[in-house]
Parts: sequence; C-alpha cells; structure tokens
Amino acid sequence: ATHFLTPRLSGNTSRLRKTDLMQQVYIPEGSFEMGNVTRDGDEEPVRQVYLDSFWIDKFEVTNGQYAQCVAAGACSKPANTGSATRNSNYDNKTYKNYPVIYVSWYQAKEYCQWAGGDLPTEAQWEKAARGTDGRTYPWGNDAPNSNLVNFGGNIKDTVEVGSFSRGNSPYGALDMAGNVWEWVRDWYGDYDANKTSNPTGPSSGITRVLRGGSFNGNAWGIRSANRYSDFPAYGSLYVGFRCANAP
Repeated sequence: ATHFLTPRLSGNTSRLRKTDLMQQVYIPEGSFEMGNVTRDGDEEPVRQVYLDSFWIDKFEVTNGQYAQCVAAGACSKPANTGSATRNSNYDNKTYKNYPVIYVSWYQAKEYCQWAGGDLPTEAQWEKAARGTDGRTYPWGNDAPNSNLVNFGGNIKDTVEVGSFSRGNSPYGALDMAGNVWEWVRDWYGDYDANKTSNPTGPSSGITRVLRGGSFNGNAWGIRSANRYSDFPAYGSLYVGFRCANAP
C-alpha cells in the first residue's frame, strides 16, 4: 500500500504510483484469448490463458520519470540521449513526457523494481492490450490509421505518451500499439500449450520478448499478438517499456 497514492477502493480502475506518479489501470482476473494463427507460427497455439488480477502502467515510462530513477541512483542513464530525429531527447525538458528509449531489458527491469513492481509478463501485456475478445489491435479490428496510432513512419519519431487517446486498449492503457516497442519479462521461445495459468515464459533463453511495435512499424508489426525479441543488453531508439504491479 505504501507504493500508491490512490486508496484501493472497490471498483477503482485506476490509481497513481507514488514513486514516479505513473497512472496505472486495473486488469481484472480471468481468462483471455492469447495468440494468433500466423504464417511464422510463433504466436501459436491460440488458447485461453488465465491471469490473476494486476495493474499496468497506463502510459509508457517517460524520459522525466526515468530521470527520477537515475537521480535516485537506482537506474543508469540510457545508452544514447538522442532519438530518431532529435539530437537531444532524454536530457531535454521539452521531451520529458515522451517515452524513454535506448534502455536495455536490464535497465527497464531495474526501473520497474525501483517503482515497486516489475516488467509485465508477455501474457499480462497481451491481455492489457487486447482484452478478452481476441481483437487484433487495442482499439479493435479496424485497420490502424494516423488518428489511432503512431506507426508506419508517419511521424518518424516518438511522440508524447498518450497522444492517441482513440487508440486506447479495452482497459484504458495507451500506446500499446506503435510509438515504441516495449520490453516484457519473458524469455523468447515457443509457447507452452500446457501453461495456461499465469504463464511466465521459458525458464531460460537468449533473447527477451518485445511487444507492441514502434513508430516505424507496419500494420502487421503493431498487432497486439505480435512477438519480437532482442538481446536483453541491447537498447534502441525504437524500444521503451512500461511496468506492472500486483494488486
């Protein structure tokens, strides 16, 4: 309870995290359809997965929030302070509400733990993004466009978090498609069809999973079931993260 400013009243669907003043949305317990039938097969099998309730950040973690963790001595600075089109991004107050980028999986995890939580599991991220009806994108099954999401190189860089309110997920989380890829907790590997209750992914691996696509992603890449992976020590101008917390 010490991590949150908002009382845990019954019916609360959002709360504020004390550490970094991040707004979080509530994801109730229950099952959802995870995965998709695709040509590359790494989103299969499609199955019902049960998750306990949890909270997830409404927005991607911003430059300003990440800088608080650096100032507290709990995080290290991003590998690069620029962005795709800006020489100065992380250390420029103009962009304090833009997603932090050039952070490795380790840096993302350190931040989430400093904030009192952890990176979401791959299953938690997907449920928060698409809800329980198997929709393709956070907003539904309609094709993405420039009113819903920062994608396709339309803007050619990150934008302020929450800029596309019409593209929100069923639970009210924003930017779960486009803007930046997001690190999640799991190692990358084939889905285990037998693990359908609070799955946490393979016990070991080489790369970690990224979700959601980025500002240069195409319609296929920003689907809520799409999976990508990279080496956990790698940070990129296309990659950020958000955190999750237990109830």
